[in-house]
Amino acid sequence: MKIAYSTTVCPGWTLDQAIEAASGFGFLGLEMRSFLEPESTMNCDPMQLDPADVRAKFDRAGITPLTLATGVRFDKPIFPPVIGHVFVNEEEGVSDTKEFVDYASKAGIKYISVYGFKLPAIEPRAWGIRRVGERLQLASQTARNTDCMILIENGGSFARATDLLKLIEAYPHQKLGVSYNIKAAKLAGECPVQGIKLLKNHLHCVKITDVDAEHHPVLLGDGVIPCRKVITALDDMGFGGWIVYKYPKLWVHEDGRNPCEILKHASDTLYGWIQSDQAACESGCCCTNA
Repeated sequence: MKIAYSTTVCPGWTLDQAIEAASGFGFLGLEMRSFLEPESTMNCDPMQLDPADVRAKFDRAGITPLTLATGVRFDKPIFPPVIGHVFVNEEEGVSDTKEFVDYASKAGIKYISVYGFKLPAIEPRAWGIRRVGERLQLASQTARNTDCMILIENGGSFARATDLLKLIEAYPHQKLGVSYNIKAAKLAGECPVQGIKLLKNHLHCVKITDVDAEHHPVLLGDGVIPCRKVITALDDMGFGGWIVYKYPKLWVHEDGRNPCEILKHASDTLYGWIQSDQAACESGCCCTNA
């Protein structure tokens, strides 16, 4: 397992500061929240910079530019149902994905994360799944001649591993994988440990965060999300992908915690858990690969 963090913890930092923090706190990669709308960008949004410069920054630091985390979604209904195919873009989200892919391939960024998201309650679910799946498959096709991959992240109407698995098995693509957010799964009523086991053949990133009983963000390990159990389960599975730590200061403006404090605690905690699990296995525990 390799650890990274999301820049949602440090919206006021520059990309240089975010990379420096990753290096200083022992993170091996960086997930960068990114927006296409200029008025919504963060200081550390890489798409404000030339992609060659971004690639050079990461190369110098020895940090992996892991993910462009986007808000791209594929759920917009086509209305009216028939003539809407003419006047409405039935490939909603595909062109935005291509723009992110084009940038990521030049900057050396490995993944682009997207969402299925929320299906209308008045619409038969099968219709919505087909619409999202077809668009997702087309979006994945935009990465076909690159070293990038599209990762669909759970949330909305696709919050559970079972939801994602049905979608990607019905609309598969060699450039499509999964980023699994254990908080989204837990709040949707799914056991995240079971979720990672279900998705193991498609899993590239596992996103961890922690909240209290009222869903307020807390330091890793201090809340109600079973982060520790998930790390242990991933170790038992022999997971070789990425653990991405996320703390939502980008959206919780009144949060006064210092990003450096949050990241140091997360790094220390994650490495402590990983080393503890490895030491247990070496001493002869009964875990088996899943």
